[in-house]
Parts: sequence; C-alpha cells; structure tokens
Amino acid sequence: MSATALKDPNVNDMLNDHMPIARQIASRLKRRYTWVSMDDLYSYSLLGLTMSANAFDSTRGVPFPNFASQKGMFWAIDQMRKDGVLRRRSSANMPRVLPFSEAAGLADCEETWTPDVRDRHAEEDGKQLEARDLCTALLRQLRKQDRELLIMYYSKHMTFREIADVFEISESSVCLRHKALIRRLRRLATVMRVA
Repeated sequence: MSATALKDPNVNDMLNDHMPIARQIASRLKRRYTWVSMDDLYSYSLLGLTMSANAFDSTRGVPFPNFASQKGMFWAIDQMRKDGVLRRRSSANMPRVLPFSEAAGLADCEETWTPDVRDRHAEEDGKQLEARDLCTALLRQLRKQDRELLIMYYSKHMTFREIADVFEISESSVCLRHKALIRRLRRLATVMRVA
C-alpha cells in the first residue's frame, strides 16, 4: 500500500473538513524554504495532511487539527528531502580544516594560521532571538483576549471574519482592535528598547 493511499473511507471526510490545514502548513514552509514555489509546497502539504489522516489515532486524546499541523509539516519536509527539493547546506561553505601534520608544520612559520570558525549567521540569529524575546515581553503586557486575537491572526492565519465569529463581534471591530493593538505594541516596543 502506498503512503498516500487512504486506509479508511472516513479519512476522506476528515481530509475534506480540514483542508485549510494544508494551506497553513504551506505558508509556514514558505517562510523557511523561500526558494520552493508555493504550489509545490501546497502539494507536499496535502501529502503530509493525507499521511497525518492515515496515522491519526483518536484514542490518544489529541485533536486532529493539532496532530495534522505538526505531523503533516514534518512529513512534507521529509518527502521534500527524499525528492531532492531540499538540500542540506553544502560543505563548500564550511571552513577548511587542516590535517594534523599540516597544522603542525605551520608552527615553524612566522605567521600562524588560525581557522575561521566563527558562525557567519550568529549575528542574524542573535537579532532574531532579541526580536523574539521582545515580542514575548510585549505579548505579556497584553490582556489574554488581545493575545488570542494576535495569535489567531498571525499564527493560525485566520481572517478577521473568522476571528469575529470566534469573539462574536463584528469584523470591523476586530480590524479596529487589531490596528489599536499594533499601535500599542509599537509604542511599548519603543519604550522597552530605550529602557
């Protein structure tokens, strides 16, 4: 039986009900693998969603959307690696390491050679960590309902209409609240950076 064959006819209904998860997975993958086309990412996401549906066990107490959004992404990445869409970083970019015998011969030279072992991405990674810490601190300053609104919009990729349905308010209210939250976060970020 192939990896994409459905083992249960009810799985087809489950897939039809949870198709937006594949779009969410594709969006998350696009942030990480920018060189892969969105159509390809969506195809792999659908494959991952199908594999998740086949492997899902409802007796474990985990809701299918949570299970599928995590496992589906991992299976999509795994399949992209198998198909050669994703390549690991080549060793050509790595610093050259001398054999011990060559390195020992350098001790006789006036100028000693030291290998370039600094991480070229450390500065960028450091900035990302600072930004993440700042975002975490900023989100702690908000009320729970405001945090939930931002999580629904930015992490779960829900529309203002969908968020309005959850909070049982109008779509324009969600839009105005989102705009006010962004302004507030910008002011708080300015204050926190100065402090």
